Amino acid sequence: MSTDKDIKLQAISATSLRPGEDQAITPTFRADADDVNNQDVSDQEAQDSPSSASSSNSKSAFGDRPACFKNTLQEVAFVFQATNATATTSFFQGASAIITASIGRDLGMTQGEITWITASTTLTAGAFQLGVGQLADLLGRRAVFMVGMGSFSAFVLLVAFAQNPFWMDVVCGVLGVSSAMVVPPAIGIMGAAYERPSKRKNLAFSAFSAGNPLGFVFGSILSGVVTKLANTWRAAFIMLAILWAIFAVLAIWTIPKVEAYPPGEPFRKRLKTFAKTFDSVGTVLTIFGTGLLTAAITLGPTDGWKTPTVLVMLIVGVLLLVVFVFWERVYPHPLMPPHIWKDRNFTFIILACLPGNMGFIASQFWLSFFMQELQRLSPLDVAVHLLPQAIAGLAYNVIAGSVLHRINNTLLLAMGSVAYIASNVLMSLMKPDSMYWAFVFPALILSVVGADFQFNVANMYVMQSLPSHQQALAGGIFNTIFRLGGAVALGLSTAVYSSFAGTPAAMEDPMLPYMKAFQVSVGLSAVSFLFLPFIRLGTQGHVPAENMVHPSESKKSETGPVPLISSDHDGTGTTSREKRLEN
Repeated sequence: MSTDKDIKLQAISATSLRPGEDQAITPTFRADADDVNNQDVSDQEAQDSPSSASSSNSKSAFGDRPACFKNTLQEVAFVFQATNATATTSFFQGASAIITASIGRDLGMTQGEITWITASTTLTAGAFQLGVGQLADLLGRRAVFMVGMGSFSAFVLLVAFAQNPFWMDVVCGVLGVSSAMVVPPAIGIMGAAYERPSKRKNLAFSAFSAGNPLGFVFGSILSGVVTKLANTWRAAFIMLAILWAIFAVLAIWTIPKVEAYPPGEPFRKRLKTFAKTFDSVGTVLTIFGTGLLTAAITLGPTDGWKTPTVLVMLIVGVLLLVVFVFWERVYPHPLMPPHIWKDRNFTFIILACLPGNMGFIASQFWLSFFMQELQRLSPLDVAVHLLPQAIAGLAYNVIAGSVLHRINNTLLLAMGSVAYIASNVLMSLMKPDSMYWAFVFPALILSVVGADFQFNVANMYVMQSLPSHQQALAGGIFNTIFRLGGAVALGLSTAVYSSFAGTPAAMEDPMLPYMKAFQVSVGLSAVSFLFLPFIRLGTQGHVPAENMVHPSESKKSETGPVPLISSDHDGTGTTSREKRLEN
């Protein structure tokens, strides 16, 4: 005979069915008399020991440590390593940006060659990231990550001994390949490790998202300090080599074995799979298409837009990218799966965040160059002037990670776009003798609002758009688009700067080329507003339903409704829905 509690449990199960659902395919709650008695004991213990129950619920709500980490120290160390990974390219950009004037004078570089110090790294990082993302999933994320860290250390040391512009720009381009090797594996491991939404995941991803925007700032500061102490720009790159060599060694312990392939699968079999499925054609099309297009944009103002070299690079680059799009639609294992663009929010989030990030990259480069050339500040002075941006960035990143599940994420994206525009407008209005606190300081504070808010929202959504076994590929897609966008932005702003530099108007007003370069960033940031209205995104990163029910609440289910809170991703956005099971 069924007890009263059996009947109640069956009633709860029955009312949980949606209209049209078959009970055979719907999970049901079952309990015999012993289970019910055990539950009574657990409920009584929870009431007798409220502090213990509260502590357990608090820990559960925060989220459990992923099983791939042996302890919390390893988890924290991995998140730090993953943040360093995404900061690798921007850290190098920041470190080199505040010493570009010194490098240019020592090596006799033109303005275009100086721009390519950072543009070449960004370009190759973006061009190779899709291929490396697929490579990491097929051959091993951990191995690819460690090789990337080690090779970056070796090549950046080679940059420190550059003797001519060709040496400098080519090796910087090779550095981009190394930085491309560390980002997709880091994202893949994070996405697979933190599968369940929780506060723990939100904090981990907010830290990870901080790497890209804050890497530039911290790179600038450390480079300025080291350059000042050693009295040579070469010391900054030696410092980078030492740091990344340490990170490579630490990766042996900090990086867990979270792979996309089945555990224990032989390497020979994985290599065979790689040979059959790797999109080599797509990789080649991406590398040469983006490389030729960016080179043409950069060389156009100095060599002339109608010169055969520039025209050929421009036309061939565009054609290769068009062929890449068609190729991805027919190849069974594409670098950039076309189906991902069918997700409305994914497409418009990328389109809305990309222009702002492009403007951010360009304005940071020209601000550092402006301080060196027109204000005649030393690398250390430039670093000190940029310090508030680092402090504000850390604070805003914590805030962003804490409000993803509380504030509408579309609103956060809009706030970021407004901050980007305000920051770039301030920089476009300043003069060489303008007060720092009136223009540069607020511009720096606002710029990281845009970067932190938008990167947190975009990263969280992107990692939910592809299955876990393709998380590294998802990271590759996201970072490829943003890296290539940064390279194009540097090319466009350099083209505008070069068009005005050396003109009679620029001789009269040296600020004119810089003002026009900053206006490029203003225009790019404004483009974001064309796509924001099409985004339908609520909140993200909610705590799973089972983690939200206090142990003592099970007793209340006998007399009242039990709220179950869930976070769902249906391809149109992440929303938080509250469901009630009536008894």
